[in-house]
Amino acid sequence: MDLQLKGRRALVTGSSSGIGAAVARMLAEEGARVVVHGRNRERAEQVAAEIGAAGVAIGDLGTDDACAAVHAEAVAALGGNIEILINNAGGSSTGNTTKTPIQISSEDWLSNFNANALAAIRLCRLAVPDMTAAGFGRVINVSSAVAVQPNNLGADYSGAKSALNNFTVSLAGSLKGVGVTVNTVSPGIIMVDGLLRFGRTKYGIPEATIAQVTDRLAADKVFDLPPAGRLGTPDDLAVIICTLASPRSGFVTGANYRVDGGQVRGLN
Repeated sequence: MDLQLKGRRALVTGSSSGIGAAVARMLAEEGARVVVHGRNRERAEQVAAEIGAAGVAIGDLGTDDACAAVHAEAVAALGGNIEILINNAGGSSTGNTTKTPIQISSEDWLSNFNANALAAIRLCRLAVPDMTAAGFGRVINVSSAVAVQPNNLGADYSGAKSALNNFTVSLAGSLKGVGVTVNTVSPGIIMVDGLLRFGRTKYGIPEATIAQVTDRLAADKVFDLPPAGRLGTPDDLAVIICTLASPRSGFVTGANYRVDGGQVRGLN
């Protein structure tokens, strides 16, 4: 199926590796003009060269001014306003995987909210008015399975992702009839480079494949495999995100798409 993305202008934040890089590559394969974003110029430019991107935008998204600079660099590289915004940058900014909610400091709560919710909100403030004026736009916010099924630990991260889901629904509802859709995609456990490196180091098998590392981690009860029987890959996310970015998906907005292999057991 033709996703009708040829020539569409896209910014993918946090796309110098992992999920973001996979999304940027797939959008480019579909004919979109893509800007790769990251904080490390060398890594971003490497991905951009590999996928034939329109350019790169380098910078942190932690302040209004920094976001404005990234937005301006992306618009300049694209030669026009952003039509597709993939808010993928984020992740736990504190690594609080061993602290209960009341052990987490106020500073860490604020840090995760800034990295995982405010960064996306800032870019939407900049990009969505242009989408509205043009009568077309797609915003996809990358959240997490823990936004709807939080753990007892790491509540600062899961709470920030819950806020991002809330923002998605609110923004979608505010854009009635203007041709701009806003959706969330929530990954479960994804075998990104960091997790693969962790598994290879843990078991001393530097050439291990994703499947081998997954099997070992599951056997050692580091995590339980979801009903799909495997961990996700960045491409699993990219397929759904690119579909939501398509003009064909104009009747889908305010939704949360779980790409977790069945990890979340509750209703959406």
